[in-house]
Amino acid sequence: MLRLLADIAAPRLCPVCKRPLIKGERALCTTCMVRLPRTGIHLTSTNSMTEALSNAPAVPGLAAAWFHYNPRSEFAPLIRRAKYSDRPGLARALGRAFATELIADTPSAIEAVDVLLPVPMHYRKYLRRGYNQSEEIARGISDATGIPVGDNLVAVRAHATQTRRSRDARRKNVAGMIECRCPEELEGLDIAIVDDVFTSGATMAECALAIGRGGGRPSSVGALCLALANS
Repeated sequence: MLRLLADIAAPRLCPVCKRPLIKGERALCTTCMVRLPRTGIHLTSTNSMTEALSNAPAVPGLAAAWFHYNPRSEFAPLIRRAKYSDRPGLARALGRAFATELIADTPSAIEAVDVLLPVPMHYRKYLRRGYNQSEEIARGISDATGIPVGDNLVAVRAHATQTRRSRDARRKNVAGMIECRCPEELEGLDIAIVDDVFTSGATMAECALAIGRGGGRPSSVGALCLALANS
């Protein structure tokens, strides 16, 4: 009843086309959900994500990104709103929708994952923003799959923005940034690393390195969108 009254007072809008969402629509309206520029790369064992992570401690068994990111696309505001517009609920809803499609397409790969580890955010940035969008995406995936979300990855230092940096500069920018706390909790588990945007793979590779140093086994990576960086 409270949800109904809230929707009457301030209807929930599709973050892409701004049309009111109807019953059964959550992250996006049905029309925009159909038109979302999906990557489909999780349907192939070798793709642009696995290639970008080829020098990581462990090449992932499942590498998935839901849709292509183009800053000029009408869908680009999805990520900007989830990150910068105080919309943790949107990030979580998008993660849930992403996972629902992964379950339908690759059920065995999803069933093999024991824990989700979101890419961490430095505490100073967290205090400014109030939430970590990657953690909210992971919680949405957890809502759909039942896979628990861990907090073992910690950003031990801040870093400058990765925007407009080359692949090599991105790797150097995040080197040594992430540590894995309480690694014994992850022993023997298949771990999926979760982020909002996959660009060069530098941040996920750094996460995999931290997990590997603690004896963990990163087996999958997932991001809401794919925006590969230039070399």
